[in-house]
This record gives sequence, C-alpha cells and structure tokens, in this order.
Amino acid sequence: MLRSDLAPHRGMPWSAGRPLVWSDFQGIPPQGGEEAAKTAYGIYYAWKCRGGAFQFRVVAAFHPRESWVQAAVLGDSSGSPRVLAHEQTHFNIAEVYARRLRAHFHQIATPCRRSDVDLAMEAQRLVDEEKALQRRYDAETGHGLRRREQAEWEAAIGRQLHLAGQ
Repeated sequence: MLRSDLAPHRGMPWSAGRPLVWSDFQGIPPQGGEEAAKTAYGIYYAWKCRGGAFQFRVVAAFHPRESWVQAAVLGDSSGSPRVLAHEQTHFNIAEVYARRLRAHFHQIATPCRRSDVDLAMEAQRLVDEEKALQRRYDAETGHGLRRREQAEWEAAIGRQLHLAGQ
C-alpha cells in the first residue's frame, strides 16, 4: 500500500531520526523568485477492508526532485540553518497531519461499513486543514523571516510531534 504513490516522487518518508539536509533538495530553483527554498511533499494515505478488518496507512513524504534551494542560501552560513529549519517545519507540519489522519481513522467505528466516498471526504477534510495551516505558518512567520514567530512555530509543532508520538 502506497509504494506506487511514493515511487514517482522518490518520496522520502518523514523520520524523527532523519531531518532534512540541503542535499535532499535536488530540484532546480526558479529564476528570479523571492523564495529562498521550497519543500515539496505529499501526504499519502490508503485503506482497505478485508472482511471486517480495516487497514489504514498514511505517510508524509518529502519529494527531493521537486524541492529546491537557492544557491545564495547555501552560501549564507548564518541564514542557511534558519531557512532549513523553516523548511523542516513545513515537513513536520505534514507529519503532524499524517498522525492526525492515522488517529482519526483509528477512531472511526465500523469503517468498513462506510463508503469509500465518505472515507475519502473525511481524509480530504484533514488534508485541506493541513494546507490551510501551512499557509498560516508562512503568513505568520513571513516565510521564516520573523525570527520570534518562527521559533514559536518550531516549538509548537515540535510539541505536537512529541505528544502525538509515532
């Protein structure tokens, strides 16, 4: 389940023991853009019922070939770690929502009696919520330029990861 979804992107699943490093960002940055870097990722989920047994799987995966960093960032020894921390937090938010999906689907009573359309709508609601939080994160941190707000977001998301466990 999910391997075929991850394969085209060479998706790298989120891991507490393996934070992002700049060499993971293999995409080509756009010319003249204002963004310092971009983290591309996906939240992949699938379910199946075997008899009455419900199996649900979800993975937040980083897309190396679609993620990029501007060369100027790599040459900035003081700014580079801050930009990478901002990008890691984007990926961490994705993992928080992967865990929320997992918890939500674990709590559904008799999911195999529900339609695939109904289950897909439940999943999409959480994915939409994640996208909205990502936009809010960038807005409140000024794409990582507001240091105090960035530190607050990093701490809050870190706490959520810690509380949710794996």
